[in-house]
Amino acid sequence: MLFVCMIVVAAGCKRRAAQGEPDPARNLEVVVTNRMEDPAYLEDLKASQRAQTEAAAKRAPVLAKMEEMVAEVRASLPPGADNETVKAELAKRPDWKALEAEEARARDEVAKTLREATEKVRLRMMAEARDVKAVAEGRAVPAATQQVGQKK
Repeated sequence: MLFVCMIVVAAGCKRRAAQGEPDPARNLEVVVTNRMEDPAYLEDLKASQRAQTEAAAKRAPVLAKMEEMVAEVRASLPPGADNETVKAELAKRPDWKALEAEEARARDEVAKTLREATEKVRLRMMAEARDVKAVAEGRAVPAATQQVGQKK
């Protein structure tokens, strides 16, 4: 009986050891399991941030011109004029319509860059989840972690 128990235990230990360690003969894919340690992803985030900042910077002068024009119209109207009266006066000006069109275009550009950045992050999060699952299943190995953001 003792002899049978020793054989069963020994066989079980060998099987567990084989399951826990990846076979070096297998060619496993190396994946990044933490996107914040992926330099390419971080650079992509910085590029998205720059694009959003540039789009917002293009919109700011247009908004300033629009605010200036609203103040000018309010000053020309009698005191106590409501917003509808101001809007009606602004609608009569062709330069206001041009500013509105330019502001709408700039706002759409800001929204577009934000959508693109959101989609990049969403896709990378999905890839990260797939990579973590692949590592857990033994189909891949995690890449060596790098000290991102620290000075060397």
